[in-house]
Amino acid sequence: MIAVFQQRKRIQFLWLISPLAVFLALYSRSAWPAGSVTADLLRFSGLVLILLCIAGRCWASLYVGGRKNRHLVTSGPYAHSRNPLYLFSAFGLAGVGLLYGSLLLSFLLFALAYAVFRFVIAREEVALQAIFGTEYLYYQTAVPRFFPRILPEAQRTTQVDLVEFSPPALRRTAIDASYFLMALPAINVIQRLQSAQIIQPLFAFY
Repeated sequence: MIAVFQQRKRIQFLWLISPLAVFLALYSRSAWPAGSVTADLLRFSGLVLILLCIAGRCWASLYVGGRKNRHLVTSGPYAHSRNPLYLFSAFGLAGVGLLYGSLLLSFLLFALAYAVFRFVIAREEVALQAIFGTEYLYYQTAVPRFFPRILPEAQRTTQVDLVEFSPPALRRTAIDASYFLMALPAINVIQRLQSAQIIQPLFAFY
């Protein structure tokens, strides 16, 4: 039930941000000179964030895959944030902005993801409270909703020695997260089209 809800909201989220993302990608450019140290550092940082997104989503899937709707997962990444899958996805979107060579675009994409995910999470929490009752309410007091607590309160969360995971779920998560890497060749193509003046950028973002 929760899985279907999450999938539907993720699709709605993609439809919501797609027009804005395409417009910004086509008609904006980095204000930093191409090949400058700053531009290269931003692009490298963006790639690191995208790899963190992929690794983090796989890490979360190892804990939640195969246990969703049957157990309240509070260990692993779920001991630091109640919604690590959304958190790492937001990191991935921020990474796309940095690949574009823009701190501002990175911040805007992260802020947009955070705003939409907050709405989705609030809906999901109602369903989780209905399923797990006071156990989930107790978990809410121990672990932040989105931004992680670096050192989890171990005594207030359930730790497990053996984690059951679903290989198909892990594979799907890895494939879905890897789509963020498609931003790298896509941005390269757009920037070449802009350099050839086939596309005229309207904005320059630092």
